[in-house]
Amino acid sequence: MKQKINILINNEASRLGLYYGFWNWFFIYKKELLDCGIQVNFFSKLSNQFFDADHLFLNSRSIPRIKDRINLEYLKKIYLRNKNLYWFDMRDSAGTTQFEVLHLVKKYIKKHFYKDKKVYLDKLKGGRYYTNYYIERYNIKDHQKYDQEVLQIKYLPKLILGWNLGVGFFFDYTNFSKLDYYLELFKFKFLDSKNYSMKLPQHQNWSFDNKKSDFVSLMNTNFKRESVGFQRMRLKEILRNTDYQNKIIEGRFSKRNYYKALRNSKVSIGAYGWGEVCYREFEAINCGAAILFPDMSGIETWPNIYINDETYIAYDYDFKNINDKIHYLVSNISLRKRLVDNSQKILRDIHQEIGKNYFLNKVMEIIS
Repeated sequence: MKQKINILINNEASRLGLYYGFWNWFFIYKKELLDCGIQVNFFSKLSNQFFDADHLFLNSRSIPRIKDRINLEYLKKIYLRNKNLYWFDMRDSAGTTQFEVLHLVKKYIKKHFYKDKKVYLDKLKGGRYYTNYYIERYNIKDHQKYDQEVLQIKYLPKLILGWNLGVGFFFDYTNFSKLDYYLELFKFKFLDSKNYSMKLPQHQNWSFDNKKSDFVSLMNTNFKRESVGFQRMRLKEILRNTDYQNKIIEGRFSKRNYYKALRNSKVSIGAYGWGEVCYREFEAINCGAAILFPDMSGIETWPNIYINDETYIAYDYDFKNINDKIHYLVSNISLRKRLVDNSQKILRDIHQEIGKNYFLNKVMEIIS
């Protein structure tokens, strides 16, 4: 007897992410799921048909919020119709949790967690480990307090690591237009995904072109919370005072020019944004740029492109020795090649046997 999973998504996911982004595995491996006795359906709104399932997967962005908190009354109405709820926390940071829903859901799936779950037993200033660090170390003041629910130990078994935004497909805007993008999206939606080949910038050949820029820094620093934007602001100050200040590429670009900038860079140097895992690191890897990024050793996530000295070079939250690390990475072509090769292998595996097995096993873990 088949088990039915109904997934409630938001408008953003139904427009783009459904087929190209976070949820694409459910379409690619539809047959494999059926072979496992699992039927999956997507819904963009609540209906009687949606509630008729063995398991209801809820994209957290599809549930209304009151300020920073989930509207629990709305969630309770869903719970009263079907108690088999599974919460997919789609927030950007490992620290920005929604533990207020734990009493209403069977499992709580998140794209990334802090490895040390004890962090969740107390409130973090600014809602993240790194904002807590900068607030305490540099006396940063947020104009608005971040409110969050702490984790109760009894709910710890409900926490399950899912997968991050790296499973999405990254379209090659250097060779194709937005029109091409939507044509590809249309074909993927209405053709058999097993016989469909996407035009993507995945797994580009590493280029040793000495005309490449030294590094690129493409970062938005316009954050409403001072503690969230502090790391990026401080990094920009540091970069403007390095020997490479005339070779920094920054600002806002069209998608095409953005990818061209990444492809023309030896190193992509970044900082956390609203969360720790960012799209640009995956895009940079696809474009053949090595990564210099804040220390990710305290984060668990999958796919994991954050293995220090193997897939990227880490710098400390206090930026200690960052200038030496920049120079070391920019000047060491064999190191950059090794980092990119290792990272691209991880990305290739996402939609091959390793990724398929991870996904199917993860679905079974969630509903078991």
